[in-house]
Amino acid sequence: MKFQLLLFILGRKLKGRAKNDPDFKKKVAEKNCTVQIKTADNSKGRFYTFKDGEVISKKGITTDPTVALVWKDAATGFAVLSSGDAAKNMEAIQNGSLKFEGDGGTALWFAGIAKAAR
Repeated sequence: MKFQLLLFILGRKLKGRAKNDPDFKKKVAEKNCTVQIKTADNSKGRFYTFKDGEVISKKGITTDPTVALVWKDAATGFAVLSSGDAAKNMEAIQNGSLKFEGDGGTALWFAGIAKAAR
């Protein structure tokens, strides 16, 4: 539940910044893509579609994301994402708690967008 709520709040922040901050909207407009954040068992997730500077956030699992950030489980995803600590993100990647499927460049771009939306 906390993982889903965190992903929902991220979507709200992304959409709000894109509407109200011209510089952020310009950054968001750099790519048209879909970013999925989910658990490895596909039981929880949310995806964010970026198209021409607009952000759409939807609950669930999409069939064809540009990149997917796949967490071992919801508890791990929540703990790392809510910490805001880049070192914990790196540790999660190194120990296999976080895996990427798809375009790594888009994953890095999204990490910058998500950090700027805070």
